[in-house]
Amino acid sequence: MKSMIVKSGLASMLLFMLCISCNKKELALPEEGKVVKLTVKGNSTEQLEFVYKDEVIAETKTLPAFELNTLLSVDGQDAEIKIRKKGSAGILKSNVISASSYNQDFTVYYDGSKIYDNLVTLLIKGYVLSGELEFLLDGNLVLSGTGIINNTGNGTAVLMDKGMIREFQIRKKGEATALLTRTIQSLPAQQSVNFFFDGKAIVDNVKLDPPADPANMMVKAKFETQWPANFKGVDVELVLYTKDPRTNAAAVKTSPEIRFALSKDGSFNAIELPPIPANYIYSYDIVEKGTDQIPYVNLAPPILTNGFPFTPNLGRFGELKFEAGKSKLLVLRDSRFLIGTPRGTALSGTFTDLSQYFQ
Repeated sequence: MKSMIVKSGLASMLLFMLCISCNKKELALPEEGKVVKLTVKGNSTEQLEFVYKDEVIAETKTLPAFELNTLLSVDGQDAEIKIRKKGSAGILKSNVISASSYNQDFTVYYDGSKIYDNLVTLLIKGYVLSGELEFLLDGNLVLSGTGIINNTGNGTAVLMDKGMIREFQIRKKGEATALLTRTIQSLPAQQSVNFFFDGKAIVDNVKLDPPADPANMMVKAKFETQWPANFKGVDVELVLYTKDPRTNAAAVKTSPEIRFALSKDGSFNAIELPPIPANYIYSYDIVEKGTDQIPYVNLAPPILTNGFPFTPNLGRFGELKFEAGKSKLLVLRDSRFLIGTPRGTALSGTFTDLSQYFQ
Protein backbone atom coordinates (compact mmCIF):
# COMPACT_ATOMS: atom_id res chain seq x y z
CA MET A 1 0.00 0.00 0.00
CA LYS A 2 2.80 2.31 0.92
CA SER A 3 4.54 1.44 -2.34
CA MET A 4 1.44 2.38 -4.33
CA ILE A 5 1.22 5.75 -2.59
CA VAL A 6 4.88 6.49 -3.35
CA LYS A 7 4.41 5.54 -6.97
CA SER A 8 1.30 7.70 -7.21
CA GLY A 9 3.18 10.61 -5.68
CA LEU A 10 6.06 10.21 -8.10
CA ALA A 11 3.68 10.11 -11.02
CA SER A 12 1.92 13.28 -9.87
CA MET A 13 5.23 15.03 -9.44
CA LEU A 14 6.39 13.97 -12.91
CA LEU A 15 3.11 15.18 -14.41
CA PHE A 16 3.45 18.54 -12.62
CA MET A 17 7.02 18.99 -13.83
CA LEU A 18 5.99 18.11 -17.38
CA CYS A 19 3.24 20.73 -17.32
CA ILE A 20 5.67 23.37 -16.09
CA SER A 21 8.12 22.40 -18.83
CA CYS A 22 5.45 22.65 -21.54
CA ASN A 23 4.27 26.07 -20.37
CA LYS A 24 7.80 27.45 -20.29
CA LYS A 25 8.44 26.18 -23.83
CA GLU A 26 5.27 27.82 -25.17
CA LEU A 27 6.08 31.20 -23.64
CA ALA A 28 9.62 31.09 -25.00
CA LEU A 29 8.45 30.79 -28.64
CA PRO A 30 9.19 34.07 -30.50
CA GLU A 31 6.36 35.72 -32.48
CA GLU A 32 6.60 34.72 -36.14
CA GLY A 33 8.41 37.20 -38.49
CA LYS A 34 6.45 38.91 -41.30
CA VAL A 35 7.33 40.20 -44.77
CA VAL A 36 6.07 43.51 -46.13
CA LYS A 37 6.17 44.44 -49.82
CA LEU A 38 6.98 48.15 -49.75
CA THR A 39 6.62 50.59 -52.65
CA VAL A 40 7.93 54.14 -52.37
CA LYS A 41 7.19 56.68 -55.09
CA GLY A 42 7.96 60.35 -55.33
CA ASN A 43 9.95 63.24 -56.65
CA SER A 44 13.26 64.56 -55.36
CA THR A 45 15.96 67.02 -56.31
CA GLU A 46 18.63 64.90 -54.55
CA GLN A 47 19.45 61.22 -54.09
CA LEU A 48 17.74 59.72 -51.03
CA GLU A 49 18.35 56.65 -48.84
CA PHE A 50 15.73 54.66 -46.91
CA VAL A 51 17.00 53.13 -43.66
CA TYR A 52 15.58 50.35 -41.47
CA LYS A 53 17.37 49.24 -38.31
CA ASP A 54 20.46 51.25 -39.29
CA GLU A 55 20.71 49.52 -42.67
CA VAL A 56 20.03 51.10 -46.07
CA ILE A 57 17.24 49.01 -47.60
CA ALA A 58 16.70 51.14 -50.75
CA GLU A 59 17.94 54.29 -52.47
CA THR A 60 16.83 56.43 -55.40
CA LYS A 61 18.42 55.78 -58.78
CA THR A 62 16.59 58.26 -60.99
CA LEU A 63 15.69 61.93 -60.49
CA PRO A 64 13.49 63.79 -60.14
CA ALA A 65 10.77 61.11 -60.31
CA PHE A 66 11.48 57.72 -58.75
CA GLU A 67 9.82 54.46 -57.72
CA LEU A 68 11.33 51.89 -55.33
CA ASN A 69 10.13 48.37 -54.56
CA THR A 70 11.57 46.23 -51.77
CA LEU A 71 10.68 43.33 -49.46
CA LEU A 72 11.03 44.20 -45.79
CA SER A 73 11.24 41.60 -43.00
CA VAL A 74 9.62 42.84 -39.80
CA ASP A 75 9.48 41.10 -36.42
CA GLY A 76 5.74 41.28 -35.90
CA GLN A 77 5.77 44.89 -34.77
CA ASP A 78 5.38 48.13 -36.69
CA ALA A 79 8.60 49.17 -38.45
CA GLU A 80 10.06 52.66 -38.75
CA ILE A 81 11.60 53.68 -42.08
CA LYS A 82 13.93 56.67 -41.89
CA ILE A 83 14.62 58.89 -44.89
CA ARG A 84 17.87 60.80 -45.35
CA LYS A 85 19.96 62.36 -48.10
CA LYS A 86 22.44 59.89 -49.55
CA GLY A 87 25.65 59.96 -47.54
CA SER A 88 24.13 62.04 -44.75
CA ALA A 89 23.40 61.01 -41.16
CA GLY A 90 20.61 63.54 -40.64
CA ILE A 91 17.07 62.14 -40.79
CA LEU A 92 14.64 64.12 -42.97
CA LYS A 93 11.53 62.19 -42.05
CA SER A 94 10.35 58.84 -40.65
CA ASN A 95 7.45 56.70 -41.86
CA VAL A 96 5.82 53.88 -39.91
CA ILE A 97 5.15 50.61 -41.72
CA SER A 98 2.45 48.39 -40.22
CA ALA A 99 3.26 44.74 -39.59
CA SER A 100 -0.34 43.72 -40.30
CA SER A 101 -0.44 44.30 -44.09
CA TYR A 102 1.63 42.79 -46.91
CA ASN A 103 1.30 45.47 -49.63
CA GLN A 104 2.14 48.97 -48.42
CA ASP A 105 3.29 52.22 -49.99
CA PHE A 106 4.02 55.86 -49.29
CA THR A 107 5.16 58.91 -51.23
CA VAL A 108 8.08 61.27 -50.77
CA TYR A 109 8.42 64.73 -52.33
CA TYR A 110 11.72 66.44 -51.52
CA ASP A 111 12.86 69.86 -52.78
CA GLY A 112 16.34 69.84 -51.24
CA SER A 113 15.24 71.32 -47.92
CA LYS A 114 11.94 69.69 -46.87
CA ILE A 115 9.87 66.59 -47.54
CA TYR A 116 6.28 67.35 -48.53
CA ASP A 117 3.10 65.25 -48.50
CA ASN A 118 1.80 66.06 -51.94
CA LEU A 119 2.76 67.13 -55.45
CA VAL A 120 0.76 69.34 -57.80
CA THR A 121 1.68 69.28 -61.47
CA LEU A 122 1.38 72.80 -62.88
CA LEU A 123 0.83 72.94 -66.64
CA ILE A 124 1.88 76.28 -68.18
CA LYS A 125 0.82 76.99 -71.73
CA GLY A 126 0.68 80.27 -73.59
CA TYR A 127 2.16 82.67 -76.09
CA VAL A 128 4.46 85.66 -75.63
CA LEU A 129 3.96 87.99 -78.57
CA SER A 130 6.91 90.21 -77.65
CA GLY A 131 9.50 90.42 -74.88
CA GLU A 132 10.49 87.67 -72.46
CA LEU A 133 8.61 86.42 -69.41
CA GLU A 134 9.68 84.80 -66.16
CA PHE A 135 7.53 82.32 -64.21
CA LEU A 136 8.06 82.16 -60.45
CA LEU A 137 6.92 79.96 -57.57
CA ASP A 138 7.09 81.70 -54.20
CA GLY A 139 9.52 84.18 -55.76
CA ASN A 140 11.83 81.48 -57.21
CA LEU A 141 12.31 81.22 -60.98
CA VAL A 142 10.97 77.95 -62.43
CA LEU A 143 10.63 78.83 -66.14
CA SER A 144 11.34 81.63 -68.61
CA GLY A 145 10.93 82.19 -72.32
CA THR A 146 9.40 84.00 -75.26
CA GLY A 147 7.16 82.99 -78.15
CA ILE A 148 5.56 79.61 -77.47
CA ILE A 149 5.56 78.60 -73.80
CA ASN A 150 4.55 75.01 -73.23
CA ASN A 151 5.67 72.76 -70.37
CA THR A 152 2.67 70.43 -70.55
CA GLY A 153 4.87 67.44 -71.41
CA ASN A 154 6.02 66.98 -67.80
CA GLY A 155 4.71 70.12 -66.14
CA THR A 156 6.27 71.99 -63.23
CA ALA A 157 6.32 70.05 -59.94
CA VAL A 158 4.88 72.10 -57.07
CA LEU A 159 5.50 70.40 -53.71
CA MET A 160 2.77 70.90 -51.13
CA ASP A 161 1.55 69.88 -47.69
CA LYS A 162 -2.16 69.23 -47.20
CA GLY A 163 -4.03 72.54 -47.04
CA MET A 164 -0.98 74.52 -48.12
CA ILE A 165 -1.12 77.49 -50.54
CA ARG A 166 1.77 78.63 -52.75
CA GLU A 167 2.07 81.69 -54.98
CA PHE A 168 2.67 81.56 -58.73
CA GLN A 169 3.59 84.73 -60.63
CA ILE A 170 4.41 85.83 -64.17
CA ARG A 171 6.50 88.94 -64.77
CA LYS A 172 8.58 90.58 -67.48
CA LYS A 173 12.22 89.58 -67.40
CA GLY A 174 14.22 92.10 -65.39
CA GLU A 175 11.16 93.63 -63.72
CA ALA A 176 9.83 93.16 -60.19
CA THR A 177 6.12 93.90 -60.79
CA ALA A 178 3.99 90.83 -61.40
CA LEU A 179 1.80 90.75 -64.50
CA LEU A 180 -0.20 87.83 -63.11
CA THR A 181 -0.48 86.30 -59.64
CA ARG A 182 -2.21 82.98 -59.02
CA THR A 183 -2.54 80.88 -55.86
CA ILE A 184 -1.75 77.18 -56.15
CA GLN A 185 -3.58 74.93 -53.66
CA SER A 186 -2.80 71.36 -52.66
CA LEU A 187 -5.71 70.02 -54.73
CA PRO A 188 -6.41 69.14 -57.49
CA ALA A 189 -3.25 67.21 -58.41
CA GLN A 190 -3.06 68.87 -61.84
CA GLN A 191 -3.61 72.59 -62.41
CA SER A 192 -3.23 74.78 -65.48
CA VAL A 193 -2.24 78.34 -66.35
CA ASN A 194 -3.09 79.39 -69.92
CA PHE A 195 -2.17 82.90 -71.00
CA PHE A 196 -1.46 85.33 -73.81
CA PHE A 197 1.00 88.22 -73.43
CA ASP A 198 0.95 91.00 -76.02
CA GLY A 199 4.05 92.77 -74.72
CA LYS A 200 2.11 94.96 -72.33
CA ALA A 201 -0.50 92.92 -70.48
CA ILE A 202 -1.47 89.31 -69.85
CA VAL A 203 -4.81 87.80 -70.70
CA ASP A 204 -5.41 84.56 -68.80
CA ASN A 205 -9.19 84.22 -68.80
CA VAL A 206 -9.82 83.78 -72.53
CA LYS A 207 -12.48 81.15 -73.11
CA LEU A 208 -13.04 79.58 -76.51
CA ASP A 209 -16.68 78.60 -76.91
CA PRO A 210 -17.76 76.42 -79.82
CA PRO A 211 -19.98 78.03 -82.48
CA ALA A 212 -23.71 77.88 -81.73
CA ASP A 213 -24.19 76.41 -85.21
CA PRO A 214 -21.65 73.60 -85.83
CA ALA A 215 -21.68 74.50 -89.53
CA ASN A 216 -20.16 77.89 -88.64
CA MET A 217 -16.72 78.90 -87.35
CA MET A 218 -16.28 80.95 -84.17
CA VAL A 219 -13.52 83.61 -84.32
CA LYS A 220 -12.30 85.56 -81.30
CA ALA A 221 -9.70 88.15 -82.25
CA LYS A 222 -7.90 91.33 -81.21
CA PHE A 223 -6.19 94.01 -83.30
CA GLU A 224 -2.69 95.47 -82.92
CA THR A 225 -1.13 98.06 -85.22
CA GLN A 226 2.47 98.05 -86.34
CA TRP A 227 2.31 101.81 -86.97
CA PRO A 228 1.05 103.46 -83.73
CA ALA A 229 2.41 106.90 -84.78
CA ASN A 230 0.11 106.87 -87.81
CA PHE A 231 -2.85 104.96 -86.45
CA LYS A 232 -5.91 107.09 -85.67
CA GLY A 233 -6.60 105.22 -82.42
CA VAL A 234 -10.08 104.15 -83.48
CA ASP A 235 -12.01 100.91 -83.53
CA VAL A 236 -11.56 99.08 -86.83
CA GLU A 237 -13.56 96.58 -88.84
CA LEU A 238 -12.67 93.73 -91.12
CA VAL A 239 -14.84 93.90 -94.22
CA LEU A 240 -15.05 90.28 -95.35
CA TYR A 241 -14.79 88.80 -98.85
CA THR A 242 -14.64 85.24 -100.15
CA LYS A 243 -12.40 83.93 -102.89
CA ASP A 244 -10.98 80.77 -104.41
CA PRO A 245 -7.19 80.91 -103.92
CA ARG A 246 -6.71 78.35 -106.71
CA THR A 247 -7.80 80.85 -109.35
CA ASN A 248 -7.09 84.45 -110.29
CA ALA A 249 -10.75 85.38 -109.92
CA ALA A 250 -11.46 88.56 -107.96
CA ALA A 251 -12.64 88.27 -104.36
CA VAL A 252 -16.38 88.80 -103.80
CA LYS A 253 -17.73 90.80 -100.88
CA THR A 254 -20.05 88.73 -98.71
CA SER A 255 -23.77 89.27 -99.18
CA PRO A 256 -25.16 90.35 -96.86
CA GLU A 257 -22.05 92.29 -95.93
CA ILE A 258 -20.11 90.96 -92.91
CA ARG A 259 -18.11 93.40 -90.80
CA PHE A 260 -16.08 92.15 -87.85
CA ALA A 261 -15.46 94.95 -85.32
CA LEU A 262 -12.16 94.99 -83.39
CA SER A 263 -11.53 97.39 -80.53
CA LYS A 264 -8.75 99.97 -80.48
CA ASP A 265 -7.92 98.96 -76.89
CA GLY A 266 -6.75 95.51 -77.98
CA SER A 267 -9.50 93.52 -76.27
CA PHE A 268 -10.87 90.35 -77.84
CA ASN A 269 -14.12 90.48 -79.83
CA ALA A 270 -15.97 87.51 -81.30
CA ILE A 271 -17.92 86.70 -84.43
CA GLU A 272 -19.51 83.54 -85.83
CA LEU A 273 -18.77 83.18 -89.54
CA PRO A 274 -21.10 81.25 -91.86
CA PRO A 275 -19.82 78.43 -94.10
CA ILE A 276 -18.40 79.14 -97.56
CA PRO A 277 -17.80 76.81 -100.55
CA ALA A 278 -15.20 74.08 -100.15
CA ASN A 279 -11.62 75.26 -100.80
CA TYR A 280 -12.66 78.91 -100.52
CA ILE A 281 -11.19 81.29 -97.95
CA TYR A 282 -12.28 84.51 -96.32
CA SER A 283 -10.22 87.60 -97.20
CA TYR A 284 -10.70 91.12 -95.88
CA ASP A 285 -10.06 94.86 -95.87
CA ILE A 286 -9.18 96.79 -92.68
CA VAL A 287 -11.18 100.02 -92.36
CA GLU A 288 -12.16 102.56 -89.73
CA LYS A 289 -15.32 101.29 -88.01
CA GLY A 290 -18.52 102.46 -89.73
CA THR A 291 -16.65 103.73 -92.82
CA ASP A 292 -14.65 102.50 -95.78
CA GLN A 293 -11.70 104.73 -94.87
CA ILE A 294 -8.25 103.57 -93.84
CA PRO A 295 -7.65 104.14 -90.09
CA TYR A 296 -4.37 106.07 -90.49
CA VAL A 297 -3.21 109.71 -90.62
CA ASN A 298 0.04 111.56 -91.26
CA LEU A 299 1.13 109.42 -94.18
CA ALA A 300 3.79 111.89 -95.33
CA PRO A 301 6.64 111.08 -95.33
CA PRO A 302 5.31 107.81 -96.80
CA ILE A 303 5.93 105.51 -93.83
CA LEU A 304 3.11 103.16 -94.77
CA THR A 305 2.87 103.65 -98.49
CA ASN A 306 6.58 103.46 -99.39
CA GLY A 307 5.84 106.09 -102.05
CA PHE A 308 2.89 104.15 -103.49
CA PRO A 309 -0.56 105.74 -102.96
CA PHE A 310 -3.19 103.78 -101.05
CA THR A 311 -5.33 101.61 -103.28
CA PRO A 312 -8.49 99.81 -102.12
CA ASN A 313 -7.67 96.24 -101.12
CA LEU A 314 -11.02 94.81 -102.31
CA GLY A 315 -10.29 91.55 -100.55
CA ARG A 316 -7.21 90.78 -102.61
CA PHE A 317 -5.13 90.21 -99.45
CA GLY A 318 -5.65 88.90 -95.98
CA GLU A 319 -6.49 85.25 -95.48
CA LEU A 320 -8.75 83.57 -92.97
CA LYS A 321 -9.16 79.85 -93.53
CA PHE A 322 -12.63 78.54 -92.76
CA GLU A 323 -13.02 75.41 -90.58
CA ALA A 324 -16.57 74.35 -89.76
CA GLY A 325 -17.26 73.74 -86.07
CA LYS A 326 -13.92 75.20 -84.96
CA SER A 327 -13.16 78.07 -82.58
CA LYS A 328 -10.19 80.31 -83.30
CA LEU A 329 -8.29 82.75 -81.10
CA LEU A 330 -6.38 85.18 -83.31
CA VAL A 331 -4.19 88.26 -83.00
CA LEU A 332 -4.42 90.48 -86.09
CA ARG A 333 -1.57 92.80 -87.02
CA ASP A 334 -1.94 95.22 -89.91
CA SER A 335 0.33 94.86 -92.91
CA ARG A 336 0.72 96.35 -96.37
CA PHE A 337 1.03 94.89 -99.85
CA LEU A 338 2.56 96.76 -102.76
CA ILE A 339 0.73 96.57 -106.09
CA GLY A 340 2.63 97.06 -109.37
CA THR A 341 -0.14 97.82 -111.87
CA PRO A 342 -1.34 100.40 -111.17
CA ARG A 343 1.26 101.28 -108.52
CA GLY A 344 -0.29 101.38 -105.08
CA THR A 345 -0.36 100.12 -101.48
CA ALA A 346 -3.15 97.86 -100.26
CA LEU A 347 -3.81 97.58 -96.53
CA SER A 348 -4.45 94.16 -95.01
CA GLY A 349 -3.24 92.06 -92.08
CA THR A 350 -1.79 88.79 -90.85
CA PHE A 351 -3.03 86.58 -88.02
CA THR A 352 -1.17 84.80 -85.22
CA ASP A 353 -3.24 81.77 -84.25
CA LEU A 354 -3.31 81.21 -80.46
CA SER A 355 -6.16 78.69 -80.45
CA GLN A 356 -4.10 75.72 -79.27
CA TYR A 357 -3.10 77.50 -76.05
CA PHE A 358 -6.67 77.94 -74.82
CA GLN A 359 -8.23 74.59 -75.74
